Order: sequence, then C-alpha cells, then structure tokens
Amino acid sequence: MTEQLIHFDVAAFVVLCITLISQLTRNMKKGSTNRFFLALVVLTMLCAAADIWAALLDNFQYPDHALHIAAHTIYLLLYNSIPPFFLMYIISLTNTWGKVTARVPLAIMLAVPYAANIVLHIVNIFTGCLFTVENNDFTVTSLSVIPYTTAGIYILCCVIHLIRYYKLFTVRKALALLLMLPIMGLVTLSQSVAPNTLIQVFGNAVGLMIISVLVQRPESVIDTFTGLRNYSAYADDMKKHYITDNHVSVILINIANFSSLQKILGYDRTSQMLKMIAKKLYEKSREARSHGMLYYLDRGRFRVVLNSFNRSSAENTAQLMNQLFRQPLKIDKFELNIIAYVCLANCPEDISTFRSLISFGDDFHQKLPFNGEVILADGSKVKSMVTLLSDVDGIIDRAFAKHGFHVYYQPIYSIEQKKFVSAEALLRLIDDKQGFISPEIFIPAAEKSGAIHKIGDFVLNEVCRFIGSEEYKKLGLEYIEINLSVSQCMRHDLAHRVLEIMEKYGVTSDQVNLEITETAASYDQNVMSENLKQLNAAGISFSLDDYGTGYSNMSRIAALPLKIVKLDKSFVNSQTDKMWTILQNTVKMIKDLNMEIVVEGIETADMVKKFSELKCDFIQGFYYSKPIPEQDFVKFISEKNNAVV
Repeated sequence: MTEQLIHFDVAAFVVLCITLISQLTRNMKKGSTNRFFLALVVLTMLCAAADIWAALLDNFQYPDHALHIAAHTIYLLLYNSIPPFFLMYIISLTNTWGKVTARVPLAIMLAVPYAANIVLHIVNIFTGCLFTVENNDFTVTSLSVIPYTTAGIYILCCVIHLIRYYKLFTVRKALALLLMLPIMGLVTLSQSVAPNTLIQVFGNAVGLMIISVLVQRPESVIDTFTGLRNYSAYADDMKKHYITDNHVSVILINIANFSSLQKILGYDRTSQMLKMIAKKLYEKSREARSHGMLYYLDRGRFRVVLNSFNRSSAENTAQLMNQLFRQPLKIDKFELNIIAYVCLANCPEDISTFRSLISFGDDFHQKLPFNGEVILADGSKVKSMVTLLSDVDGIIDRAFAKHGFHVYYQPIYSIEQKKFVSAEALLRLIDDKQGFISPEIFIPAAEKSGAIHKIGDFVLNEVCRFIGSEEYKKLGLEYIEINLSVSQCMRHDLAHRVLEIMEKYGVTSDQVNLEITETAASYDQNVMSENLKQLNAAGISFSLDDYGTGYSNMSRIAALPLKIVKLDKSFVNSQTDKMWTILQNTVKMIKDLNMEIVVEGIETADMVKKFSELKCDFIQGFYYSKPIPEQDFVKFISEKNNAVV
C-alpha cells in the first residue's frame, strides 16, 4: 500500500483556522450570510480533520476495520456537504431564501440529491456499495460516481444562481465566488490523477480564503462607531431585496435632534451615544425575536430590516424601539432627550422602489409631524409623499416640457416708506397629474439630480424678463429678490450666467437682489466666495435668507457682501420674554453692521406693530399677501401703492 500524504490537509487546516479567526475577530458573525460562511469554514475544517484521521489509520494499518469505514464515511459525508452548503451561502448572499422556500417543489428538488447522498453513504457501511477498505486499501466501486454527480448538480445550481442575479455583485465579488467552482473541479481531477496526495480539502480552503478576503470584507460594510452594518451595506442589501422581489419590513429611525446633540456632546461622547443606542436597539430586536438586521447609516439614522420569515413581528419590534427613545439617555453627566422618528414600512408594498425608500428615509423626519408614535408607511400622508418622491424626476422633466414651473411674487412692505418696495420671487411647480408640488419635495431632488441649475436659469430668465417689461417699470419697485440654492452658489460659471441673463433683458444691478440661505453661507468654499465677489463687484446686492434657523458664524456673515438679513419666521412664532430679548439684541447687532432687516412670516397687525417698534425695515408675510402669480402681483402693487399715494 502506498502511503497517503497528508501535508495538504494539514496546510488546509491551518489556512481554515486563520480564516475562521479572521471572521470572528472582524465581527463577521451576525446575519445569515456570515453564519453560512462560518458553517462552510467549520465544515471544511472538520473535513480536513476527518481526512487526516482516515489517512493516518490507513498509513499505520490500524487493525480495526470498522474504524476505517467510519473515518472514510465521515470524511466523504463532510466533503460532499460542501457544495450544497456553498449553494446556501450563494442564496443567502442574494437574499433569495424567500423565493426558494416559497416554491416547495424547488426546495424539495434541491434537498433530494443531498439527502440521497447521505442515505447512500449510510447504506455503504453495511453493503460496501460505494467503497470498501480491505487490508487497509481504500477501493471505490462504480457507484462512487453518484456523490460526484450530486456535487456537480449543486455546483451547476451555484453557477445558474450567480448568472441569474449577476446584477447583485461587483466584478470582484462575482469572480471570487465563481473561482471557488473551478478550484473544486481542479482539485478533484488532481486527486484522481494522484490519489495518494490528499489535495481536495486544500483547494476548498484556498477558495474560502479568497472569498473571505474579497467578499467577506467587514471594513466595507461595518460602521466603525456602532459596529452595525453601514450605509453601503444597507443600500446593497435593499437593492437585492427589490431586484429579487423579496418582501421585507424596514424600521426607519431618524434622530431629529442629532445635529444639536452632536454639537453639545463633541466627538467622543457622540460616538459613545451611538454605541449605546446601537446596543439598545439590538437588545430590543432580540427581545422581540425579530432577527432583524441592524444598520447605522449616518447623521443619527438607524435601520432595522426584517426578512419575509419575521415580518409578523415587525410592528411589535417598531413599538419596542420607539419606547426606547421615550426614556432619557444618560452619558456621563448628560441626560439626553432624543427626538426619534420611527417609521415602519413594508417593502415593496408601501414603498415600491429602492430609490423612493432612500429618498423618503433621508429626511422624512423633517416633513412629517412628530407625535411620538410609530409612523406607519401605509398611511395616506406617507404614501402620497412616497409617490411624489418616486416620480419627482419625471415631474421635473414634465414641468419643463409642459410649462409646469411658475414664478410667484410675494410683496415686501417698507415700514419707513409705508408702501411696497420690493418682492421675493418664489418658484412653484404645478404638475398636470399630481397638482401642486411643494418646493420641499422637488428642490432637494433637483439638487441631487443636477436639474437645479436648469431650474435656476429658468427663474433668473423669468424674473429678469418681468423686470425688463413695461408693466414692471410702472410699478415703481426698487428690486426683486431671487433665491440661490447651495448648488448654484457652488457653480463655477454662476456670476457669468447671472450677468449674461441680466444683460439679455436690460436689467441693471440695482434691480436684483440675490438671496442665499444661512446653510449656503456656512460653506467656506473658494468657488462660492469668488462668485459672490464677482457679482458684488458688478453692483448686485445680497440678502441672507432664513437667518436664525442654523448655527450662524457671525464673523463669516460679516465678511459676506450682505445688504439685507431676513429674520426667519421662527422669531415671529416664538414670542417669549427670552426670545424677545434675543430678538432685540439680534436686531441691534444687524443694524450695527449697517444691514437692513426683513421680517418674514408676519400674519397679524399686532406683529406688524411690534416689529415696526423694533425698528426693522421691511415686513413680508401673509398679513399683506401670500405669493401670487405675476399678473395678480402687478394688479396688487398697482392698487395698494396707488392707494397710499
């Protein structure tokens, strides 16, 4: 008898140990995909150990015949389990378990070859129909082709599954997975050519190590703050669910006051807070027995995804997680009140596309009222918002094609002159299918798609055309305010474009005032600074819109070429003694900087009186007029200003 060489088996065992330790130390234990991969590694390790055991028994001519049969049977059972387990790993990677289990005949067909293989090996113990061990010589029969055939069936299923769902994989991942299959074939062929060199398990070990490096990559899917799966993993997993039509429940959690908490706590305590929240969410998920996959995206946004088997526990899980945020969170000496919006969505029933899910989840906490209860995505308000978000790019395209964009004007009243001296141009979108679309919906979408620049050009053209018209000249207005988005401010050719459009309609620089938001003003970027510098040099003045809604850096604001500061309506709505004191000092500070003040959101005569006494310059709000179309605006100004005269 020729001695069997076990060097490759020993090397395989070492490689697999390293792979296993790598998986465990990199926290790749949670989720069905990780569990199936770990099962594959452990199964192959046991296979290597069993092969070494069987070879040693043969090499040392151990006299116990039954032990020889048991060792070889255990090895072959373990080795022939690798292909079906690899198929289960592939199915888990594609999130298609629901499709497999939903088709009972398919599930049975996939299970039968493996079950038959197990039965055949058990029968072999008593009959020797597959192999025999006589005088320490291992001999196979003609039926030994059956285990190889069943392995080939599973390998073929793996190839078909990978080809069917190729869109779910990057080229690197697809190659790593496909490489495992020829490795299995090559080592089997090598084994048949050199039967005494035990290389089969080593080939599988190498394949698993490649997958561990190229596919099982925690650095690309794990968030460093929380240990949860990150935005990239969430997007990848949800894309798979939508592509494969896998029905899941998603619990969306957005912490509305995250930015404020972050500024208060600083970097280290914010990290600590996120870790505590992640741990508590995981505990609630276990308490509900939901087996949900947890993700941390960014900016205080968490997600929990429950697969089709656990959707029945989704609502209970969402309620438990919502209750979690009703209790203050203690970090060192801080007792934090976290304002968390929790929304439960069944996908694809409630939110039919991946893009709509991402768009809705990004800022639903800014668009929905907060009442402390779990928000159900099957409600009419959420459904209408999701419908708009899913078609918002199409709505914008239709608006350009069918003249759905309209510029409205809201009059601005001068307290000193006691008449209307200017107006703010406001864009409105009226779709022939959806009706009025809020700027809160279409402006962020236009920012993301790049359509904001085309929209900005449309507004500039419309306003300048109006200013250059004979109708406007008769109104005696000083200027029109035009809003600039953050993206427009970062546009390299903004100054050239604005001046070009003004020249086209014969508009002078004193007839236009450009508004930038406080958010845009917080950007300290060379492009924006250069744009403002060029426009200011051309004589155009600027307003700071929504002052008071952000965290103002006064030194930066003072450095901007601002003529007007527009106080946000939050100053109007909050009329406590403390707020009034803040307001008085704010007005004084702005006046000391030689800037004029517009107060927005005025709706009552009492508010007009208060802000007039405070020496503000201009009033804008529904008390005088809501934003109105151009012709209505012309009529309004003509009547009101002529009445004053």
